[in-house]
Formats: sequence, structure tokens, C-alpha cells
Amino acid sequence: YYESFTNCTQMETNISGCYWPNPLAQGFISGVHRQFFSNCTVDRVHWEDPPDEVLIPLIIVPVLLTVAMAGLVVWRSQHTDKLL
Repeated sequence: YYESFTNCTQMETNISGCYWPNPLAQGFISGVHRQFFSNCTVDRVHWEDPPDEVLIPLIIVPVLLTVAMAGLVVWRSQHTDKLL
């Protein structure tokens, strides 16, 4: 982050015709940055796996339901004559 800020400061001072390094220009740009971007923190959500007590049921329940529903479909398709 510091390197990007330094490069930006250097580019802006070169555009405005100042020499670099220039403590006055750097202080001005830093002050503007501090004033207008003080709420610019990057809050990234750190994702992590849930505990095993939560993760295992979330995996096993859909797998068991899928197997049970497939078995029910096969069983009912073999016994369709009893329904009619």
C-alpha cells in the first residue's frame, strides 16, 4: 500500500510540475488523503469452515435424503401395479 501511495504521490507532483521528493507536496497530498479517505478501510470477511459438528450434518443429511428418495422412486416404480 505504501508503494502505491508513494507512486501516486510522485505522479501527482510530476503532473503539477513539482520536483520529487517534495515534502511539502507529499504532506499536502497526504493531508487530502487523510481528510477525504479516512473511512476507507478495507474490511474483508475472513471465511472459515464451520466446526465439524455443523459441517458433517450439512453434508450427510442431503446425501441420505437423495439416496432415500432414489430408493423410494425405484421401489414405487416396481410396485406401480398395486396402486391401480
